[in-house]
Amino acid sequence: MKLTIVLYANLLCLPAMAQRDFQLTQQRNPWLTASNAAALTTYADSTIAHATLSYRHDGGKLHTMSEGKRQEAYDADVQSYYRLSSDIVAYGRATYSRHNISEAAGSMLMPTMKLMPFDLVEADNNAGDKSMETFSINGAIGWKAWRCLAIGAQLNYTAGTYAKQRDLRHSNTLMDINAGLDAQFLLPHNSGIGIGMVYSRRTEAMQFKTYGTTDQIYYTLIDYANHHGEREAFGTEGFTDSKNRLPLLSEYIGVRVQSKYNRLFADIVYSHRNGYYGRKSQYSASHEQHHGDNFALHLRYDITQRAERLVWVDLRMATERLTSERENYRRTIATNGTSAIYYEYFEPTKMADKVQTYGTAALNTYWEPSGNIYLWHITGGAKYWISQQTAYVYPDIYTASHHIITPFVSARRSVLTRRGYLWSAEAGGSAAMGSYRQWAAHAAITYEMPLKGTSIRPAISLRYNLRQATNSNTKGQTRNTLIITAAATF
Repeated sequence: MKLTIVLYANLLCLPAMAQRDFQLTQQRNPWLTASNAAALTTYADSTIAHATLSYRHDGGKLHTMSEGKRQEAYDADVQSYYRLSSDIVAYGRATYSRHNISEAAGSMLMPTMKLMPFDLVEADNNAGDKSMETFSINGAIGWKAWRCLAIGAQLNYTAGTYAKQRDLRHSNTLMDINAGLDAQFLLPHNSGIGIGMVYSRRTEAMQFKTYGTTDQIYYTLIDYANHHGEREAFGTEGFTDSKNRLPLLSEYIGVRVQSKYNRLFADIVYSHRNGYYGRKSQYSASHEQHHGDNFALHLRYDITQRAERLVWVDLRMATERLTSERENYRRTIATNGTSAIYYEYFEPTKMADKVQTYGTAALNTYWEPSGNIYLWHITGGAKYWISQQTAYVYPDIYTASHHIITPFVSARRSVLTRRGYLWSAEAGGSAAMGSYRQWAAHAAITYEMPLKGTSIRPAISLRYNLRQATNSNTKGQTRNTLIITAAATF
């Protein structure tokens, strides 16, 4: 009910505006896709907003243990660029997502693209139903303080839960906060420089319980890297402690720099990461600590920016390095008559070194405009992912390298009728090659119509995705995804 109130509040408070494509409005200006709040002042249009509701059904034999045999997802997304005055522009976004996963095992951590210092993995003989729910609020504001200087701030907050309804049960709570302060300097010849500082804190706290029979022993793999680590029995101590809710914390602090000269745009972000698992105290156990560095680069070149045609090239690359160390401690009971328990820590043991690099090279082309909507859109390029991980399990060292490159292409054709109805058909495909081979195809049909007397343009989209593996281990297995989306642009 809370989400419904937030959604309708956004719908009712938005003024009228012309028909536009929200995604294209955002992508045409590279400053808006960068992580600089001060650059919001480069948004030269009137207020625009977009709301989306979607349902997704995912099933088939091609899946990992964590994905489960079947998934159902419900998502809601409301975002807007709001012009408060000639010098102040704000951006806001609220999202909600719920996933119901059947017969899942594998990782007990919430899924993320970031490197994790370790994973908690259970065997598929303990598979059960899982549910995951996340809610996020993002806000940013930019103020043009002087003719050539703008300043801004942003705050993103995400909360989530993840739980399994079968022994060994886990209950996770997520809190992710990202804050930043930015400045932008405008220069002649359509140029500019941006700079900012960013701080991020991600905490995933986990609680482990059993409600069934107590005579069964539940084992968990503490996977540091490459499915190697330590096998732990569920009890009152260790990584799967039944007594305490243990947080896995990571803190990031870094800087980001943007630069634009004529048609070329660059965005660079660097951050340093520190964290631990457990509770850092003399009277509680901390089981692991980690540290690493992150680097991200985005290059954008506008080949053509004319009213009748838009063409640009995007190059993105991100690299993460992470080192995990297991804490060594001794549990001691005080001998002064108080029976207090405290922990004495020793030099930690390195357990894993991890490096992953991923990125995209893509070409986007829009042409045949009809008002502010382009009837043709073609995008194509390649995605890549490279990973090297080393696990140190005394006396052995296990190193594994993986690489995947995925060429992709997608085309969309729209038809605008005399009454203002917009029909769109989209189709595309991709093929993963390297350490894992898979091909995928998708097709979608979208219908959009104007509401008389308003600037609201609701749309409904039906999308079907098909994935099939071609490697020898999973040959012939497929994964089918059906997505139904209802959206509105204001």
